[in-house]
Amino acid sequence: MAGFVAAAAFSIIYRVPQREVVRCGLVGAGGWLVFSTTRQVGEVGAYFLAAAAVTLISEIFARLRRQPVIVYLIPGVIPLVPGGMAYTTMLSFLQNEYGAGLELLAATFFAAGALAGGITVVSSVFRVYSSSRKVRRQ
Repeated sequence: MAGFVAAAAFSIIYRVPQREVVRCGLVGAGGWLVFSTTRQVGEVGAYFLAAAAVTLISEIFARLRRQPVIVYLIPGVIPLVPGGMAYTTMLSFLQNEYGAGLELLAATFFAAGALAGGITVVSSVFRVYSSSRKVRRQ
């Protein structure tokens, strides 16, 4: 539910067309569901799989609704951004807890990298698929 609300709220902030706000919320909820159910594979793996799921759903909605992928992708990935981890990292450094800060910094870096990797992999697969379909039509 939190993923849905966060994604829908950010879609309103980013001025997504009103008829797409609920779909943006569904993308965010789907990503959060995947993240929550795959945490046993590790935090980085869960972030990667959730980002891949968000990107897959966004690509499908974009084609079905004839909208740019970014309309769904940006609001959908917002609930997954490790902002709380980044805050805790900064707080650790400010409290002179450098060991904990470095551990959290690495975890935050890997989480953000996993998000970027999940988005990149699925987007690349869709681009290759779309390109191959265009070539076959000609």
